[in-house]
Amino acid sequence: MTPEEKKALLPYSSGRLAEVIVVTDSKSLDSSFKEDIKRVFHKRIKGHPPPGEPMFKVLFTDESFFKGYFKNHHNIFILLHENRANRLKEIIGEVTVDRMVNRLKTEPQTFGVKQEDVYAQNQSIFWVLASNKEAMQQKLLDYDEELLQLAYKHETHSAKFKLIGDISVKRDRFYQKSIKTRGFGVRKPKAYKVAIDNDEFVWLRKSSTTQELEQGLLLYEAPYRTKEDLSTDSLIKFRNRLVKKYIPGELKGSYMKYSTMMPPVRTDENFKGKYGVEIRGWWDVEGDFMGGPSYIKAVVDEANGRIVFAEGFLFFPNEEKAVHLRELEVLVNTLSIK
Repeated sequence: MTPEEKKALLPYSSGRLAEVIVVTDSKSLDSSFKEDIKRVFHKRIKGHPPPGEPMFKVLFTDESFFKGYFKNHHNIFILLHENRANRLKEIIGEVTVDRMVNRLKTEPQTFGVKQEDVYAQNQSIFWVLASNKEAMQQKLLDYDEELLQLAYKHETHSAKFKLIGDISVKRDRFYQKSIKTRGFGVRKPKAYKVAIDNDEFVWLRKSSTTQELEQGLLLYEAPYRTKEDLSTDSLIKFRNRLVKKYIPGELKGSYMKYSTMMPPVRTDENFKGKYGVEIRGWWDVEGDFMGGPSYIKAVVDEANGRIVFAEGFLFFPNEEKAVHLRELEVLVNTLSIK
């Protein structure tokens, strides 16, 4: 049987977005060690009002339980201590654990080892290797940002499959139409409905019938003339003008805008070979008491003299927002420019 055939027999990975599984031995997993791990994955989502929400929820397990939802999860971190490695052989297997211990012995400075699709399709397992608990605690401190980015990067990949499935780009009608008519587009899951789609503005909506929950994806563009057009103020000013026009509030004279109470958090980046700006912030409604998180990707399309925007916004009052916001982030990052 080929590796591809073996993979096809695996179940699809389980797990919610903004969630990771951490596996280690029970003797190490005391309250202080749990806090060390949480400090890695519980960093606050940028752009939220205090106290904010953690980027990931951490589910802990040890040799007493590693099956079902936990074993098939899409994002797993295994913290292996050489002096207690035998404990994990009960749930992971002697051959695999011995191989990881040998890796640590031959490469003591190694950060970790990544595996894919071991127990499920669309799964990432990252082994963090250390000689003992104290060395592991130091490694968590030294590599906290790298571990967080590993979790986020894999989730971005696995979530795309969870949201879109095996629908290819060629079979995504909305995406193909958008690319053809405006030269850019995002992938659209079946759960999102087209609310507005004209030459100036696109609004995709996903609404819950059981909760006060609304997720929105927006697409629009602005002229690009000078670098001043890329200032945070200019980007948000243009965004506010269009959103005010197309997404009015429920009360007369009210409209959606970016909040002035909290400064947005900006990151400049290379987005698929083009200059991009990521903005994390908070929207509210002028003249009403509504608001929620927003995630904007603004990308320079120099060939066409424009700035292309993809934005995800969420309304989910009095509830934790990380899972639904992460979904929007993943979809925004499917943005492609022809």
